[in-house]
Amino acid sequence: MYNCPIITNKIDSTTIHAQLETLESCKRGLSGGLSFCQESLVLDENRLANLYWVELNKSKFNFKLVSSLLLSPLLAFDLPDKKVVAGINFGSFFLSDDLQTPRVSFYNLLIKGGNIFQFPSNSRPALATNDGKLRSLSVDSWGTLKIGGKSFSWSGSKSQKRADITVYGMFDLNILKTPLGESPSRRRVLVETRFVTCKSDELLLGFNINNDKPVLEVIADSPIDLTQFCFVMRGKSESFEGLSTSQNLTYVTLGDIAFETNDDVCSASFLLGRNKDELIRNLEHQLIYTEGGRPKPLSESYLKSWSVILETDDNIIFFISDARPKALNQEGINIFELQEVLAKKFDYIWASVGDSGQSSKLMIKDDTTQIYGNMHYQNYRSDPPVWDGENGRRIPVALIAYE
Repeated sequence: MYNCPIITNKIDSTTIHAQLETLESCKRGLSGGLSFCQESLVLDENRLANLYWVELNKSKFNFKLVSSLLLSPLLAFDLPDKKVVAGINFGSFFLSDDLQTPRVSFYNLLIKGGNIFQFPSNSRPALATNDGKLRSLSVDSWGTLKIGGKSFSWSGSKSQKRADITVYGMFDLNILKTPLGESPSRRRVLVETRFVTCKSDELLLGFNINNDKPVLEVIADSPIDLTQFCFVMRGKSESFEGLSTSQNLTYVTLGDIAFETNDDVCSASFLLGRNKDELIRNLEHQLIYTEGGRPKPLSESYLKSWSVILETDDNIIFFISDARPKALNQEGINIFELQEVLAKKFDYIWASVGDSGQSSKLMIKDDTTQIYGNMHYQNYRSDPPVWDGENGRRIPVALIAYE
């Protein structure tokens, strides 16, 4: 039903603005208030990018962020008690490609059912769903929390705000690509970033999730391996007097925001701006990167596929661009090209980048279910634009639209 032919138009101009003036598309209406679209965009030097998106009328559909304790195919993020019409991976930062490296449990999912699953290391954009409503918000890397009824102020490890507790999470891990034998390059966590240390007058608290609740599992005065916990806290020993393992983290605010039991929140990678200068500011302030370094997307040669959620006056849009690095001229597009494409197409209120790379996928459901987007480099098949939904890179978080 959805396999519209991809229309490729060779454009002489090297600017996206000129390309978009003549770009054709394939668009098909589905159920009321929903349409699915796909296009093929030819850029300079014959680079090809496949674009897929679904437009969902805000007044007719509900939304929910869903997550899995294990990396799962996008097909697995269905809601058995609701009719799902579309889904997109979101906040699906993939920590490592190989089983030799331990994985952080929850990636950049922040809140599930009102409970904190991951702390932000810096203030960042996020999406939130509550009772079917979707909104964009900014979450701060500081706030208050309670452990076993005892109150503390906290700040993320990269925050400049002073607090009782410093919190370390997955964003404190440095990841590099390394060759593993004859396999393609894989992402691995650098060993020296895995351990959180403390001074003689400090203690470390290691938390994991048990029955959807953050539980204190370890109190230590020696280094803790961050990959074994959802997050680690460090503070003065005297502050932690009276705490014991098995106690729950019972209350958290991110900045001034307190979350309800039906709130689900996931941090984005960054927000698109309305112009290049605004996008650069967002990349510099919202992405977490090594001190002294620069976010990779600032390089215009950083070609990727991208998943994006947009809001317009009438619609929520799930959008992906598709890069297939093993296919000729399909290396992807850079973030500046992506912004110009979307700014030209949609008068968006906000546009939130959920992920980039091999996990960018879009799910459309009607009588059948199809997954659009790139495939894992080891499972690439040359013909269809449709990922089979089972093979390929799995994800931990998705945004689902349902009737």
